Amino acid sequence: MLFLQTDTVSNSNEKVALNDKVNTTNDTTNYVSKLVKSRINWENNAYRKSNEQLYALLAECFSMYTTMCLDNDRAKQLRKDLNDYIEKNRLTFKKSTHTLVRIVRCVFGEADKRRISTYGIVLRSAFSQQIDSAQLVDFIKQYGGVQEIKLAKSNALSVKAKAQVAVTSLDTEVIAEIENKSVAVKLDASKIGQRVIFIAKQLANGKFVINGAVNTEGAVNTAMAAYYSANKDTINKVVAERKLASNDASLTQAIDKAAA
Repeated sequence: MLFLQTDTVSNSNEKVALNDKVNTTNDTTNYVSKLVKSRINWENNAYRKSNEQLYALLAECFSMYTTMCLDNDRAKQLRKDLNDYIEKNRLTFKKSTHTLVRIVRCVFGEADKRRISTYGIVLRSAFSQQIDSAQLVDFIKQYGGVQEIKLAKSNALSVKAKAQVAVTSLDTEVIAEIENKSVAVKLDASKIGQRVIFIAKQLANGKFVINGAVNTEGAVNTAMAAYYSANKDTINKVVAERKLASNDASLTQAIDKAAA
């Protein structure tokens, strides 16, 4: 009887253990479910409200900038207010820093430089697309939020990629041809067929004086990228036509990215 009783107790302990495992699993599942519900509640309330408040504040910053660009007393006052704030708080900027970025930094402080950079990119993207300040909130939502706009901007063409796309347009046009031994001796003869940048001065009589020449890859890419930026619409039209007749995979990829 003692042996049988021991065996019964052993089976009972196993059942208790099994029940404990089942309960633990259920408790874990229920706890995760509770966390999921909390996350959904947060997204639908605090998170959404926080984002809406952020977008509204960015719209105010954007509205301030667009007003500053006007030629009236209100614009002059806003420009003065911004400069006064910058001087009073001893903020320093590079001369090249866009005014939108200056406004964002003044408003949001310097605690998180990445956040300042992100907001600056969002507002400059909106400005480049001629978005009205009243439409900024919808613009941000349409693109899925500030981070998505930043990622889209970071995927923009590099200097080298712009140069490659510009080449497809330049190859179809010849403005002039020159032959000069003095210029030729200053360049590497082994690089025949590659691009060359001439440094020239325009004269009143319509002639151009060539003062120097360079054919390093960095200089050429920078100049070509500048040409691309100044003639983007025309180049995109040319490359789109070339795309139809080209089977070059790398060229097609560059064209797709440029036209996006």
